Amino acid sequence: MGILIKEESWTGSAEALAKLVRFWLRKKNIGDTGFEPNERLVRDYVAKNILSRPERSGKEAIYGFKQLVQFIACRAMIEDGWPLSKISEDFQISSIYEIINLIPGESIENDSLSLISEFKSESRRPELDLDLNEKSSLNMSISSPKPNLSRNTSFMKRNREDYETKSDVSEILKRIGSDFGNVIKEDFTAYQLASWLILLMDKDKAKGITRRQAEDIGRGITAALLNKNSLTKNDREIYTQQMRELSSLEDEIIKTNHEKNQIQEDQIKMVSELNETKDEYLKQLEELKSEVESMQDIKDKIKQELEKK
Repeated sequence: MGILIKEESWTGSAEALAKLVRFWLRKKNIGDTGFEPNERLVRDYVAKNILSRPERSGKEAIYGFKQLVQFIACRAMIEDGWPLSKISEDFQISSIYEIINLIPGESIENDSLSLISEFKSESRRPELDLDLNEKSSLNMSISSPKPNLSRNTSFMKRNREDYETKSDVSEILKRIGSDFGNVIKEDFTAYQLASWLILLMDKDKAKGITRRQAEDIGRGITAALLNKNSLTKNDREIYTQQMRELSSLEDEIIKTNHEKNQIQEDQIKMVSELNETKDEYLKQLEELKSEVESMQDIKDKIKQELEKK
């Protein structure tokens, strides 16, 4: 049994949740020690359906143990290579019982009845009890048989297998240091010239190759074998790194251009609003001038009447 269950009756604000998550991440050595949870990230996780929506007390959002477990489990899964979209998808079909088991040191396989007893204590929050009973057998008495924990094991195994087969290929390629954005499938024809020499060529290209092309390939291989200035593995790694940096710069340019366009749109909107405000003020000014002129006419009339008298 883990020790996170001691926080079962905790409730607090988004800021308090962020601080408590930081404490437990440090305590359990999950992720980078420089990671700092904050209110903005809490709200972002709620928007992404990683954290359940908090309760409301007037205008104040109240978070609890459920969101604490979800946040910590999320960070543990991120360290294990899971994308946020997949975490969100799985959390929405998982009970709190299953999510707790994803946190290092919080397995409840060996003491499930003790967990049941603790969750049925008087301090237990009602919504937590509902979530515990969902998709599990935790709503039983102490004398009842132990819940079927094989489902929890299969749940995690299924999710990990599902992640490996359905997750974003580009993210996996980045992790293994690939300079491609997707998997490239090629069909080759192999020409084995000796036990130690095999020439691979694109299957379609091999079918239509001409004599001139075959001779050029031979010259190219000769030059490659004899050229002492060929690229070394280190040169290739430097080239690959440069290509990655170039790709990163291109992404940064796209992002900067997007931000620039957004700023321009904001400026246009601001100018439009200022013009509207200006027009409104001019309109009010004209109305005031009209009122002043009207009052001046009344004043002149009164003055004339007084002079007559």
